[in-house]
Amino acid sequence: MSGYYTNTTGTGNRFKTDPRAPNPAHNRQIPQHLRVNGAGGGSGIFCYGCNQTKPRLAFSETQLKKAANRNPDKKHQIMCKSCIPSQPTTLKCVRCSKTLPMDSFSKTQRKRQEKATCMECRRYIEDDDSEEDFDIEDDPDYYHGDITDIL
Repeated sequence: MSGYYTNTTGTGNRFKTDPRAPNPAHNRQIPQHLRVNGAGGGSGIFCYGCNQTKPRLAFSETQLKKAANRNPDKKHQIMCKSCIPSQPTTLKCVRCSKTLPMDSFSKTQRKRQEKATCMECRRYIEDDDSEEDFDIEDDPDYYHGDITDIL
């Protein structure tokens, strides 16, 4: 890691890292089995998603790091940015059957994607007073006597 010393008044010498220092993650070597035409890997990296050879820039840093840090016994199947599935941006509400953007659903509902209910429907459900409050004493089958008589 490169750096330099600064002499600030009253604090003495301090070592600061150089903000222009190269990122060590960029210097990782891609494993030999993923490189096409061997040593330099200049002609590209093989994508297991589309079965094509693509330049290094077509792959995310995460995919390149996983390939570089792979366990020798396991073969990481690296995929380019276009082959990696993206996160969903919409959900279908089970109540109104509308396909809405994710921000129309609460975080809890986003996790339960099969049973997701949009915030508008949730408000309607919570505000709905169509069902009258039921008082058990008004039930004709309610027994007013002593419980020991029943048992």
